[in-house]
Amino acid sequence: MTKKTPVPASEGAPAPNRKQIWLRFGVLLPALIIFFDQLTKYLIIRFFEMPLNICEINPKPNVAYDLSPIMDFSLVCNQGISWGLLQGDSPVKRWLLTIFALGMSGLLFWVLGQTRDKMSQWGLGLVIGGAIGNGIDRLFFGAVTDFIDFSDIGFNYAFNIADSAITVGVVMLFVGAFLTRDDSKTAK
Repeated sequence: MTKKTPVPASEGAPAPNRKQIWLRFGVLLPALIIFFDQLTKYLIIRFFEMPLNICEINPKPNVAYDLSPIMDFSLVCNQGISWGLLQGDSPVKRWLLTIFALGMSGLLFWVLGQTRDKMSQWGLGLVIGGAIGNGIDRLFFGAVTDFIDFSDIGFNYAFNIADSAITVGVVMLFVGAFLTRDDSKTAK
């Protein structure tokens, strides 16, 4: 009689197929990020009693609310890219950045189908959702609405939920790359 060794559930379960991965991390996770990103932007604009297209009307609304000694709400219209780079209003730049965000999201969606580790799948889903969330702002209002402000503790850049998703997603991609690289080394 041979003794059978138990197979861990993670090894015995079939790996999700490409369609399942795309659905979970390319559609559902980004949709969740986009929903909360757009909802919080809507709520903050309403909180400041501004029109929804404030960034199109006035790219420097200059309104803030002192929430705590650490964090404030500041309505900032970012016409550039991360950390205020490429500032200035230009219809060409607006459309190029929108097309770039959507194109990169499409490329990352394709990469997602090739990715097997969960950490990278989560990271790609977060980046896709964040890029589309900010792309929606740029498409409709010509600027990204930022409002989370930690300048009271020295971080002088306002950001939003989409920015946070992109940042966490990129960190997860780096961690996933290192974990995957380590797995391939130990397999040899």
